[in-house]
Amino acid sequence: MFHPSRPMGFPMPDITILLSGIAVCFLAGVLGGLSGAGTGLVIAGFLAPIVGAKAVMPALAIIMLINNGSRIFYFFQSLNLKIVLAMLVLATPGSMLGAKLYVDIPVSFFEGALGLVILLVLIIKTWRRMSASGPVAHWKPQKIWWALGPVSFVYGFINTIVPGSGVMVLAFLSATCMTTSAVIANDAAIAASLNLVKVLLFRQLDALPDPLVLIAVACGIASIPGVWFAKWLSTRLKTKVQHGIIDGMIALSAIHLLFRAFG
Repeated sequence: MFHPSRPMGFPMPDITILLSGIAVCFLAGVLGGLSGAGTGLVIAGFLAPIVGAKAVMPALAIIMLINNGSRIFYFFQSLNLKIVLAMLVLATPGSMLGAKLYVDIPVSFFEGALGLVILLVLIIKTWRRMSASGPVAHWKPQKIWWALGPVSFVYGFINTIVPGSGVMVLAFLSATCMTTSAVIANDAAIAASLNLVKVLLFRQLDALPDPLVLIAVACGIASIPGVWFAKWLSTRLKTKVQHGIIDGMIALSAIHLLFRAFG
């Protein structure tokens, strides 16, 4: 745990690293703005050698709060507050249960299970799309609300234990055949809310000292132009291409979870 009164475990980055960081965060913002996933993974890979593995998760909480906040702003017209609020309320009991069981159950078990489930959802979604004679119909509202409870509870539980589990929500929203902008907007709102809680918790635990906050805020701000560019680009891409980008990131995230579990 970091303490503001103690020396940090990493040096402040020089200008070359800062410029590289801006470029990485911009590209990560583009990737996340187009697919809803991948931003945290890319930035975490860049930050880990600089700030140390222990500081990555607290820093990502701030970075993803800013990044997801910008996605909400740019895709606000596609936001469904009823779904977002319902998922957040239902995820809370799952998070509490996950926190209690965290020390007793191997994380690798959940990483493997989550990776397999996400791949299964993606396969079913792809099969539906390929077997349909016309455009794939959106889920009926009753079906979405029926699935929302179990998905939200399980997500809250897994999110407390497995880093990168946010792709579970992305896979669920994508499987309902929402528009790509709706998937990105609703996923961003849920993620931003949870990251705000994490930021407050990390600050309370002294895991977010001021130098780390400054680096994280800089990274988060650097990702915003990437989200804007992704919004601009999304209006010029064909729907099939956008769906392909989202599905590709979901698949890569699932494979990454499986690799961590069994690799």
